[in-house]
This record gives sequence, structure tokens and C-alpha cells, in this order.
Amino acid sequence: MISMTKNTQSRETLLQMAQKAFPGETCTKIQELTEGYFNVAYLLLFDSGRESVLKIAPPKDARIMSYEKNIMYSEVTAMRLAAQKTDVPVAEILFFDDSLTLCSSPYFFMEKLEGNSLSSLGDSIPDSDKKKIRKDSGMLNRKINNITGESFGYICQPPMQDKNWYTVFCRMMEMAFSDAEAMSIDLKISVPLLKRFLENSRTVFEQVTVPCLVHWDLWDGNIFVKNSSITGLIDWERSLWADPLMEVGFRTYGQDPDFLSGYGRETLSSQEYLRALWYDIYLMVLVAQEYTYRQYETTQMYDWSTGILTDKFAELSQYYTRTSKS
Repeated sequence: MISMTKNTQSRETLLQMAQKAFPGETCTKIQELTEGYFNVAYLLLFDSGRESVLKIAPPKDARIMSYEKNIMYSEVTAMRLAAQKTDVPVAEILFFDDSLTLCSSPYFFMEKLEGNSLSSLGDSIPDSDKKKIRKDSGMLNRKINNITGESFGYICQPPMQDKNWYTVFCRMMEMAFSDAEAMSIDLKISVPLLKRFLENSRTVFEQVTVPCLVHWDLWDGNIFVKNSSITGLIDWERSLWADPLMEVGFRTYGQDPDFLSGYGRETLSSQEYLRALWYDIYLMVLVAQEYTYRQYETTQMYDWSTGILTDKFAELSQYYTRTSKS
């Protein structure tokens, strides 16, 4: 995926970064990994036999959405927390550099996981194995969510954090609306009406009192698999302290019964479903802006996200219309 946020570097610079991270070893091969949408990533091979993945944050002058500020720090923090507090398979961070001496942006090297992403395997693995993998992903996701923090909000944006989840979520939504307005992005919904709905939803969010670590991007592309077993979970950059119902497995437009079974949940209560619906809307408000901010080559992502956004906004509108009459 071509994206304006990908901070590609020359081979010479990459070799210097590798030498700094692994003195005494010689990099013999560099390959760009192209599945990601935000950070540029490379696979580096060394004469010692080491294989390492390098991720580089966007250029300092790249125009990014507000929630994306400092998310490489969030990724490093979340990965280290998961490694320290759980047995969730996560790549070891081998070297992190934010000195901005060799590169104008922070970067880190991590171990290369065995296997391939579940999304890339397609139909090469049987459905029975996919069901097992998704059930296992639910079990692992719950372990991630069992890590708790002191405040809600984006990990490396302290001004956005608060003890009250409703307060934080309102700030997150407002920040997203401001980003869309700044780039004149048509979200295809009534933002003023959505804001009024949110004003009337305080009690729904105030049921959430414990800030849990949320991966928030655990789709098939971020689940690595080998021999039908999960070898690692990647792309922790969007991690935050939040309501576990923000996780991909709880999306109301694509809930997976195998994930829910592994997580230990059969169904959501009406209030939980309403929160999950809000998180769908928030996510699609953000995804709808990626085409403009990152200057993708096609509108495919915009069309997909605004389609879901309009459907979920209509569902939310129906709910508040019914409750206002009762």
C-alpha cells in the first residue's frame, strides 16, 4: 500500500541504522514489507543469521490525524507491557531509537515472527483451522484486555487522558471531527446530530470504569500463523487504555462467534451493543479520512468505510428515535 505517511529511507541510511542496532553484524539483505498502511517496514537479514523487522515512524512534516500523534511510542509501550504481563506471543523489541540522529523519525527493530499473516493465507488453510485460530485470538485478546492502567485514553497523549471514559471518548470524537473538517472530508452523516446523540449517552459509557489495554487493530492481517497456530500479534501502534468492546472482535458489522467463544463471551447486552455501535462509528469516522490524509491511490477504503458509517449512523438514529418516544 502506497501512503504519504510511509517514511521510506535510502539503503545507505538503513544500513547505518542496522549497524547502530546490531554492532558487529553485517546486513546482507533489505526487503520492504508492503502490507501495512501507516508506517514503512523493512525485513533485514544479517550475516549472523538474524532476521529483524524495522519500523519507522512517519516523516515529521507528514500530515497525520490527531489520534496518530506519537503512536510509535504507544506501540513500543504496549508491546513491552504485553510481553511483561502476559504470555501473549509478541515480537521482542530489539532496539528502539528516538534520538533522530540517523533518521528524522523514531524507529525500532523487532524480532521477525515465524509464519505469515492470517489474511495472506487466504484459502490455503481449512475453515476448521481458521475457526481454531480465531478462537485462540479471542483468548489472547482477553489476556491483553486484562492489563489495566490508571487513566483512559491514548497511551502517549497525556492531555487526552482522564479517569472518566465518557469524557475521553467525547474528546476522541471531537478530535476526529476536527480532523475531518480541517481537510473538508465528507463523512456522509450528520455530525451535529451525532454530537447530540453523544451528549445523551453519558450513562452508557459511564458503565466502563476500568481502563484496559486495548489492541484495537487485531484483524486477520495482524495475526501471524504457522502450522495453524498463532505465532504472534503485530501492529500495536493504535493501542490505548479503553473499553475492551473497542476490539475488532466485537464489531457489530462483523462479529465472529469463534472469537467471542475464545474471549469468553456469548452475546452482548443491549447497553454493551450500543457502546460497540458507537465504537464502530468512531472507527469508521477515522478510516474515512485515511484516503485524504495518506493520499491513497484509490477511494476503495473511503467508499468501504463511509458505507458502514452511514449504515451504523442510521442504526444509531433509530435507537435514539425509539428511546426518545418511550
